[in-house]
Amino acid sequence: MLHLALLLQLQATDSVYATSALKTFIARAAIENLAPPRELMGYRAVAETEFGFILRDSLGREVVGQVEQLAARAEWDRGGRYDLHVVGYRAQSAGAPYSALTFTRMYTVPTLYGSRLAIGMNDGVARNRADSNFRRRVQRDDSAAGRRPYRAVHPLAGDRDRYYRFTGGDTVAIISSAGRTIRVVRVNTDLISDPAANFVGFKGELDFDADRFQLVRMRGRFENITSRKDPLFVRRTGAVAVAFVEFENAEVGGKYWLPAFQRSEFQAQMQLMGDVRPIYRIITRFREFRLDVNDALIAETGHSEPTALSPTRAKLTFASQDSVSKYGAWEENMGSKIGAVGPDDFQDLAPDFWKPTGAPTVSYWPKQMEEVVRYNRVEGLFTGLAGNIRFRDAAPGLTARGTIGAAWEEQSLRGLVAANLRRGRWVSEARVERALAVTNDFLDPFVRGLSIGPLFSSTDEYDYVDRWSAALSTTRIIKDVDRALFSVEAAAVRDRPEVARLANGLLSTGVAFRPNRAAFGGDYVRGTVALEYHPRVTGGGLSPGLGARVEYVVASGDLDWQRLQVGLSARRYWHGLVFASHVDAGAVEGSVLPPQVLYELGGGLNLPSYANKAFGGDRAALGRGLVAYYLPVLRTPKRLGRWVIPGISPGIGAGIRGGWTGASSPAARASLLALGGDGITPLSVPSDRVRATADVRVTILSGVMGFGMARAVDQPAR
Repeated sequence: MLHLALLLQLQATDSVYATSALKTFIARAAIENLAPPRELMGYRAVAETEFGFILRDSLGREVVGQVEQLAARAEWDRGGRYDLHVVGYRAQSAGAPYSALTFTRMYTVPTLYGSRLAIGMNDGVARNRADSNFRRRVQRDDSAAGRRPYRAVHPLAGDRDRYYRFTGGDTVAIISSAGRTIRVVRVNTDLISDPAANFVGFKGELDFDADRFQLVRMRGRFENITSRKDPLFVRRTGAVAVAFVEFENAEVGGKYWLPAFQRSEFQAQMQLMGDVRPIYRIITRFREFRLDVNDALIAETGHSEPTALSPTRAKLTFASQDSVSKYGAWEENMGSKIGAVGPDDFQDLAPDFWKPTGAPTVSYWPKQMEEVVRYNRVEGLFTGLAGNIRFRDAAPGLTARGTIGAAWEEQSLRGLVAANLRRGRWVSEARVERALAVTNDFLDPFVRGLSIGPLFSSTDEYDYVDRWSAALSTTRIIKDVDRALFSVEAAAVRDRPEVARLANGLLSTGVAFRPNRAAFGGDYVRGTVALEYHPRVTGGGLSPGLGARVEYVVASGDLDWQRLQVGLSARRYWHGLVFASHVDAGAVEGSVLPPQVLYELGGGLNLPSYANKAFGGDRAALGRGLVAYYLPVLRTPKRLGRWVIPGISPGIGAGIRGGWTGASSPAARASLLALGGDGITPLSVPSDRVRATADVRVTILSGVMGFGMARAVDQPAR
């Protein structure tokens, strides 16, 4: 019986640790990381944090919709007290009227010492009433289901063998600090998939100072191992959410490993809403450490087992309103921290659903929401189905997808079949498609022109053409997806004109739809070449920097034309000032120009002072610029119930938006007449000059809302 027990114990050990040496190393590390050296009583530091809300497309391009910066004085002591006293705050938003602090209770970790996870589930200590209610509900549900209490388990906890497996133990780096050569050893952690254990654990990499056995870096993700079912809403919408972290320490005072860089990233995907992935990113850098060291304890000799640290008790406070608003000692400009990293940094740690390797997967979610439901004046209500196959290990990098749907008013079918192959920095695709193509120009990123909106508003500012196409394309990622993209496409295309079949929307019968503009039908071959530089910097996002896009299209056949289009974006933050601009320009050439390739400007989408598509031509330019200053007053966020909103954060600004179109040839003027109308007066006319509107404004909530005065500057106006 004793031999059997020893055999079972050895087998259990082998299943947890790759080698006996690794087991010994982790046991020593668990002891050394219970607490920092006993003479370190605490520290003070400056922690500068940036929060960002980001949308990511399937290729990896990011558009930043909100940025917040906090500067705080961080104070920690080994009794568990951790105070973050915010001394500076500023924000920029493209439309979200809330602060990231709504969802974040503890956005930094004071130390990697200890045997508790002070992130994600925090450390088991409730921070507020909502947190207490949530924990009580979890405990009640677990008790009723006979599950163990749900808790977060540190990979260096005393009972770690129940929850973790450990591999690795190799030297991955040698660094020098304060005259000391430090060998860094990496250990990989994995979780034991026992749903009855009912816990959240860390899966990833642990880097240790090999001489002192102290943890210097954690990089990985948190994973739930539980028999608890996700909420019904999550299961029915195909929602996947993952929390990634990367925490790096630096040796301070030649002896203590304290936080230097911390990144938490929450990525989610609701498959019902398509392939756009929202990302919530938090990046903190620590500096200016002041240590509280008890010199008397340094002089003591002898070694005693360290005592475990008390649970962290985090507290977030704000300095006075005036002090927070006037803070000017920022280390970096807004957007620079979250823009210096990308979501694919954690690709190797992604859940199986997001990984390019593994068994083939089949899903029935759309790439865009409009593939399964939309409404417009041409199709009426459109409903469809979508499905895709990711072949993964069966055919690395290959994905096939298809859609099919019915336009009920039009009584026709539309859809596509496509195959996509991604190998390294090359992305290639073949597709056959019948689409309702939008002919509007200079659209912002993530605006595709098809939605359910016209069902409710009877406002449909887009025009459409029925387009059949068979295309081959390839995209080269230059260095990385944030640096540049080069794309080439060849397609056989058939265009057919469409008409508006509905008079108004279902829920707004008092507003009439306008007619769909005319198009020429014909078959042609189309070639496209495009180059994007800094795709993250666009007219619709908040990322600072300079971005550009150049596209050349040539068509030959029944419809014969060429088109060159250029877009430039720039944004910069400087001492409370914001400078932003975006310019598009294009030209079309051809002896006979199809109306659907002309440029049309005017209306809320690009020139709000003028009627929808009032101006048109074969030459066009559209630009907008903004200079704003956010006053150093009233910036402190405010809590309204469970929500935290940015401070009033008033600002003043001046903007200008202008456009120009020209008809350079008889072909262009004839095409304008062909757009529709009475055949004598074009629906869209050349603008003759730059048509522009200037405004002055007062904004609140970091730019979310504003009011002011605007007037046309190209002609006498009020």
